[in-house]
Order: sequence, then C-alpha cells, then structure tokens
Amino acid sequence: MEKFRHSQSLMMILLMLLLAVSTETSTKTVPEMEVMLQNMTERLEKYQYLNTQGLYNALHLKQLSQEIQQLHDTMSNVQTSKGEAQQIRTELQKFQEDVNKMYKKNIFNLETTREKLRSLSNRVQTCRTIPQDFRTNGHRQGSLVRFYKTYEDFMAGRNHRDETLVSSYTHANAIQGPGTIVYKNMVYYQCYNTPEICAFDLKTKQFQRLALPDAGFNNKFPYCYYNCLDWTDINLSGDDKGLWVIYATEANHGNLVVSRVDFDDFNVTHTWKTRLFKRSVTNAFMVCGVLYATRFINTYKEEVFYAFDTTTGAEDNMLSLPMEKVAAGVANLHFNPLDTKLYMYNGGYMLAYQAYF
Repeated sequence: MEKFRHSQSLMMILLMLLLAVSTETSTKTVPEMEVMLQNMTERLEKYQYLNTQGLYNALHLKQLSQEIQQLHDTMSNVQTSKGEAQQIRTELQKFQEDVNKMYKKNIFNLETTREKLRSLSNRVQTCRTIPQDFRTNGHRQGSLVRFYKTYEDFMAGRNHRDETLVSSYTHANAIQGPGTIVYKNMVYYQCYNTPEICAFDLKTKQFQRLALPDAGFNNKFPYCYYNCLDWTDINLSGDDKGLWVIYATEANHGNLVVSRVDFDDFNVTHTWKTRLFKRSVTNAFMVCGVLYATRFINTYKEEVFYAFDTTTGAEDNMLSLPMEKVAAGVANLHFNPLDTKLYMYNGGYMLAYQAYF
C-alpha cells in the first residue's frame, strides 16, 4: 500500500507537469517545448530514484512523535550530571526540530531518519546501564578482583564483592596486565613484573606461581595493531579442554606460543609454537583446544583471521570472521564454555558474541 501511494504521488506530479505543458502549447514552439519536457524529466528522475530505493516515503508524524517522546521520557531517568546525557538531550532536541521541518515539506529520507533515531536510542540505553565510574590504577598492575552475583547485577553495577588479593599494587603476587581469568574457583593472571603466572585460590586465599621460561614480559611482545596495547605479553585463556596461557618467546622469534596448564598440579603439560608474530595480532583466545587470533580492521570492526589446532598442529590463516566493536583497542577477549559466548573488553565496554560450531 505504501509503494502504491508513492506511485500515485509520482503520477500526480507527472500529470501536473504535463497539464502545465498543454496550457502553454499554443504559445511555445516545438523546440521550446522539447526543452521544457527535458527539464521536467530531469526533475522527475530524482523522485523516481528515491521511490525505487525506498527513500521517498510519507512518514506518519504520530508514530515518529511517539518514538521521540519515548526517548525524552527515558532521558528523564538518566543522571543529568553525565556529560554524555546532556549531549544526547541537545542532539535529540535538534533531531526533533529537523524532523518537524522535513514533515512540513512532506518529504523524508526515511533510511537516514530511522538510522539517526536508532543511534540516539542506543546511546540513551547506554546511559541507563552505565553506573557511576569505577576507577582503578590502570591495567598494568592491580590488587583486587570485583565479582558480581549475576549478569544482571554486572550490567547494572550493583551487588558486587571486591576480593583483595594483595595489600599493594607492587606486591610480588599483584596482578599485571588485562589477561586475568577466573577458572574453577581460582584467579589466574600474570604475576607482577615477572614472566610467571599466579594462581589465587578464592577459598583458601593461597597463592601458587608458575614460571614460563623465555616468555616475554613488560611490553616485549604485547598485542598490537597500529599502536600496541601495553602489558599484554602474557594472556590466560580457558575452554572446555582446560587452562591455557598464550605468550611469545625470543626462541620462537616473537611468534605466538600456547601452553596447556594442568590446574590440579599447576604445571605446564604441553607447549605448541606457532608461526604467527604476536605483535601482528590484537588478541587471541582458545576454543575447544584451538587457538584463534584477531586483527584490527578499523575502529569498529575486528576480524578473527587465524587458527591453530593443538590436536593436529594445523594452521589456518585464511579465516575472515568479523566482530563489531565500539573502540580500537581490545584489552581482553575470552571464550566462556558455559554459555558458548565470546566476551570482549573494548573501550570500557564489555561486548558479548554468541559462538556457533
């Protein structure tokens, strides 16, 4: 029905133009009439194109006004002190004024209008879910881990519990880098300022340490794209096969190395060397015993481009699995075998991707 109305509108425009031509036939010569018709055809072509592309539409003011009003109502529940919220209010007001102007002209670029409304809506929802700032000293070193009871609590920033591991950021058992994971009630991470991994038992509060011979640390072999992400030399990962540590060594020419760790005895049982230079990837993770690596495409897109199967030793660098993101750098990327999702910490946001096999 919508396309039928659009066709009717275009036919009306053409009919009016032809009527105007017929009234002037007696006073215009044939060449002049040809020029007039050519001009009218050119003017009509742009409307025909817009109609074909679905961009020339009559947009119901009532429906659009309701959506904009819903955004205004939602914004009333957002803290006014947030700079982002104030900016969204300003943009929302300008958007409403622009829509009113377009409505008076009775012509809309529907695709652009809806995209702008969707963008504003997403940003409003973001303001609703982001709690007050939780500030740390950075991801080079840390002394505590924050736990949430449920996923909903995490999203709302409520009902958390802070587990203090050590008394000082520079303690020998302090955390270094963003590659920390929790696996079977243990916290695994790179020990501060050393090529070792630490294990903290959440029940007994006891520590264990495991050395990684020849492993690079302190920004010797970090993950990189255009710029390197500091303190990402050693990265822990877990899947349904067990606990893994991903790093690089001089002996392997700075290429990725992956070792399997026995979490009962806390020692390295197997090590595999790849031919993928660690500084050429943005992050890596394990799924079903396969090492996957990502690379930077642009600020808003990442790509899984490489896989190494620890069972067969086969490498595949022809993958092209896109992942949308919100910022350039990827601080942390892990697979959770319980819900089969990938979790990325990116630009202050936690992003989740459903994995299918």
